[in-house]
Amino acid sequence: MVLDSMSTFFILLLAHLLADFPLQTNRIFRLKVTSNAGLALHVLIHVAMAALLLRQPAQQLDLLLALGVAHFVTDWVKVRFPSEPQWPGFVLDQLAHLTAIVGLAWWRPGITAVLPLWLMLPLIMFVLLPAGLMLLWVWANDAQQQNRFQNSPSVIWASRRLLTISQRTGWVAVVVVIACRIILL
Repeated sequence: MVLDSMSTFFILLLAHLLADFPLQTNRIFRLKVTSNAGLALHVLIHVAMAALLLRQPAQQLDLLLALGVAHFVTDWVKVRFPSEPQWPGFVLDQLAHLTAIVGLAWWRPGITAVLPLWLMLPLIMFVLLPAGLMLLWVWANDAQQQNRFQNSPSVIWASRRLLTISQRTGWVAVVVVIACRIILL
């Protein structure tokens, strides 16, 4: 059961990392924070990425729907109850998503991925880089707002540049996933 769940887990984890980091642009983030329609768009991107990674997405509509609902609820709570500083809320949000992914993988084990495991695992490791950069960006912004390290050149640089670097870095993985899906159609 555990090994069967791993395929589903890796599919949903890679989809989450791609949709929550490089594909969540500043514009989508602002829409998500200001309206349920923006939040629904963000969730649709998550579901679309998961569908791209599934061998037969039409046969997994219940999984995709459950993923969408879980992500919507988690992000709805996060945007309605923001934290100050922001980094603890960021970490809790990601832990909640990871918990949902583990639960969905346990519920629907053995889902077949489009990508072979030897490609999916390095892509997951690669997309963890933009996730880590995003966490550092959030922390740098918190530090500046709380007047901690306010004059630190490193913190100033991080708060100005890491968001862009995070989003651009992850696009390499997005392109690889889309290219593989097109080739394997």
